[in-house]
Amino acid sequence: MKIKLLKPYKKLFEKKPKNRYFLITGGRGSAKSFHVSLFLLNLTYEKGHVILFTRWTMTSAHISIMPEFLEKIEMLNKEKDFNISQKEIVNNKTGSRIIFRGIKTSQGTATANLKSIQGVTTWVLDEAEELVDEDVFDKIDLSIRQKGMTNRVILVMNPSYKTHFIYKRFLVKKQPSTHIHTSYLDNIKNLNQSFIDQAELTKDENLIRFNHLFMGDWLDDAEGLLWNRKMLDRCRINQAPENLRKVIAIDPAVTANANSDETGIVIIGKDNNNKIYLLEDLSGKYTPNEWGEIASKAMQNHNCDYYVAEKNQGGDMVKAIIEQFDKNNHIKLVQATKGKYLRAEPVYAQYEQGNVYHVGKFPLLETQMITFNPDANKKSPDRVDALVYGVTELFKNQVSDIFLY
Repeated sequence: MKIKLLKPYKKLFEKKPKNRYFLITGGRGSAKSFHVSLFLLNLTYEKGHVILFTRWTMTSAHISIMPEFLEKIEMLNKEKDFNISQKEIVNNKTGSRIIFRGIKTSQGTATANLKSIQGVTTWVLDEAEELVDEDVFDKIDLSIRQKGMTNRVILVMNPSYKTHFIYKRFLVKKQPSTHIHTSYLDNIKNLNQSFIDQAELTKDENLIRFNHLFMGDWLDDAEGLLWNRKMLDRCRINQAPENLRKVIAIDPAVTANANSDETGIVIIGKDNNNKIYLLEDLSGKYTPNEWGEIASKAMQNHNCDYYVAEKNQGGDMVKAIIEQFDKNNHIKLVQATKGKYLRAEPVYAQYEQGNVYHVGKFPLLETQMITFNPDANKKSPDRVDALVYGVTELFKNQVSDIFLY
């Protein structure tokens, strides 16, 4: 079967690429994932390739990423050529393989483990906007140096903020790279009409959001209605004190499919001086069983006191799911009595007063925070919602009249 490539992606398939680095950007529906997965499968037909496919976090590669590759294999009728496991795809004809790994693990950043993988010729950083630490990027990048092979570093991302090191490095300082940018308009012949209608509706309602989400524009370091980057950088620390009282805050998605909202899951602690610490963000698109298992493991790993979840959004469901994995659980369901902005405002005030700290960096959560505008954005800020529940729970005496318990 012949597959017609979108013209900009033909540079990716060149046998002798001009540059080591490929920066692949675009909005939703721009066919980034389609072409990258197709290219990587094609590359495995050359002997000697070890392709490291990473994301900042990768909880379930076989659920979130593998289907993209399996679709291409079936489309090409090449099922017999590949051996597929949950973490690898091996080309039976050449022995070349694609390895799927997360950069951040529950034990910390797995840079050393990734660098130790032998013979890597191609590094793919998917959802590259999530990696905000340039030192981590450099350490992995410099380990891609297989002699006698073409080495590639492929960055795939939805454009983020112009303060991101990738923008500064490849678009401002112009480090040599092949930049491929597409939007849904380049791929419109392959898109469902309902997707196109949604894009056009967004264009009418919120042009800035349309340009960012669908056209793939980079954003200025915009301030949201409440938080901004300077504030978040000011509250960042490297290590939390010991003997914290901890809770797990959960904002469950109502549905579990590709178009669902994320389930917000954050770990938050409080010290004896009433200072709050954001310890971990485990949010993501999960089935109920997946997030239930993740939350219960986090409860044990962090020695949390109890779970906090919103009663409005399926409180009974939350209890039932948690009980499958944690029989000794204690769940506190909170009733939202005000809108999202009014709920978040007192929590923001605690940030402003220097009472909340982020232990490390939380790129996806922090992006939601600085763009938080519930009136303009229809999509639920799941991570922020979970954060607000958790901080409010631990700050009951300081944050007044947000929830009825």
